[in-house]
Amino acid sequence: MSSTGVEKRGSASTVRYESRIQQLESLLQDRNATQPQLRQQPLIQDAEPSAPISSWVDSLRHEVEIGPRPQVPDLDPFELDTVMEQNDPGFAEDLNVLCMKETGEDQIVSDSTTVQLPLDRIEPSADFHEDAALLQNEAFNPDSIEDLNLLPPVLSPPSQEIWYLPPPELGTSLLAEFLTDFNIAYPLYEPQTIANHLRICYAGLSDGTCVAWTSAYVVFGLAHMLRAMTATGTSYDADMAQYYLARIYVALNALLTAPPSLGQVQCLIGVAKLIISSPCSYNKAEGHFVSTALRVVRSLAYQDDQFDGAGKPRDAAQEMRVFWIAFINDTSLSILNNTPTTHRLEDVADCSSLVSDGLVTVTAAEGPWRVPIFWLSAKLALLQTEAIDQVLSSKARERTPLDVIAATAMVLARLHDFHEHNIFQLGADQLSHLLYGAELVYTVGLEARYFATIYRLHAFIALERNSRINPFQFDGLRKMSEVKQHKAYADAKRLLSLLPVAPRGNICLYWVIHPVLTAALVTLFAHSTNNPTEVTITPAEMQSYQRTLSDLSAMVKASDNTDLRQNRDLCASLFSSLELALIRQ
Repeated sequence: MSSTGVEKRGSASTVRYESRIQQLESLLQDRNATQPQLRQQPLIQDAEPSAPISSWVDSLRHEVEIGPRPQVPDLDPFELDTVMEQNDPGFAEDLNVLCMKETGEDQIVSDSTTVQLPLDRIEPSADFHEDAALLQNEAFNPDSIEDLNLLPPVLSPPSQEIWYLPPPELGTSLLAEFLTDFNIAYPLYEPQTIANHLRICYAGLSDGTCVAWTSAYVVFGLAHMLRAMTATGTSYDADMAQYYLARIYVALNALLTAPPSLGQVQCLIGVAKLIISSPCSYNKAEGHFVSTALRVVRSLAYQDDQFDGAGKPRDAAQEMRVFWIAFINDTSLSILNNTPTTHRLEDVADCSSLVSDGLVTVTAAEGPWRVPIFWLSAKLALLQTEAIDQVLSSKARERTPLDVIAATAMVLARLHDFHEHNIFQLGADQLSHLLYGAELVYTVGLEARYFATIYRLHAFIALERNSRINPFQFDGLRKMSEVKQHKAYADAKRLLSLLPVAPRGNICLYWVIHPVLTAALVTLFAHSTNNPTEVTITPAEMQSYQRTLSDLSAMVKASDNTDLRQNRDLCASLFSSLELALIRQ
């Protein structure tokens, strides 16, 4: 029942009853007009501040006792029969509602008597019945005291999980694509080990643990995810990647509580990669899995045992590779989400020498050229950790502005030296002729992580060294759009120039780097609009930027990502402003 309806009905009833009471008082005054009055003296006179309340009550009682008593016939003001006989019968019937007589229950207590208002003549409204029925509902009845001591029902044992494997031919094909398209750049599994593991699963000899089956689902899910980016990929592959992620979610509790092992860490990283590569990545849940994986694999390195928590022989070399995969993802997420890293700079400073240039390389499509993607990613992760520790961390806020500016300049200089590698000197057309599709995806992803770090540091200086502002979120992007000079302009233009030769749209690459893409668009649009005479933008470049906005729109349509929609709308508005500025020029 609405409060407005209650107020209207209560107001109408009050007016009607007040009118009737006034008529009753008028009748009583006519009867008592000729009666003698008490002495005209205030019953409660102004007293001293220290006078107790009891003295006022005694004074009132004394005045009543010594005053003259009027000689009036007995008249009960609540007995209206004699009064109503002299008035209109209709008025008398209405006044019966106000009759109050003594009963044994529900009494209204006054100074000298106890009376009750009978309710048998009052017709409750429909809203009253509705509210009364609601309050009498069992949901409003408190549980008995005995019920509070009862134990909850015993949980039934979980049903046996029915694990699924794709047909052997499809499973073999997915394994091959995983090893050649994903594992070659980020060696999550030893190829021989994961191949033997899947062979055991298909033979029905798996130990049935969640780690064993999750490992298989990670391989199949990531393979479908990569296949969706190829020319032959379809939406079915993206759906299957989500399917395997859902299968992993079923056994997530068992995975998190499994004994610490390399297999557990690999599964946690695989789950994080599936999350961040899909529309559900905007919830930022992948960071929890990466951080947990990093802690577990770090704890394994502190042990001297020859076997892990699952009783299997340890592979120290593979543990180190998996550690760096987790570390790379952890630092990248920290830059984008404005969160601290799991490990500080001093925790990994002694590990930098373990990153070998030839650890993992990607071979060009033609010729002997090789791209050390994994080594470059690990080196960039160390620079990102330095940037967070020396510039963006809470510890850096305690330093003087000059020290922070000097530290920022030093990290930026090291980042520029890192960017001198020959892979960053090649244009989009050159890269498209040298690299396969998957390797090109990793190259664009590496360029995006580099720009994210450069942009983050320049935004820190532009926003008055306020590290609490995340320039990848809408409020931070809006503030950066108001900056006239963007020092990351050239790097933003470099990143956006690589998009035409890479897979694009509602695919895993764009879900991984879409915060970086919106930051690059804001940087380029804002700088070009405010400095139209200093930059040159060709019609082909404008068309490419418009295509990127269309790709973001497709991602918005495929998800319920409010943050992405806001960022896309901001970029579209800046693009319109840039078009007007170029027309005026």
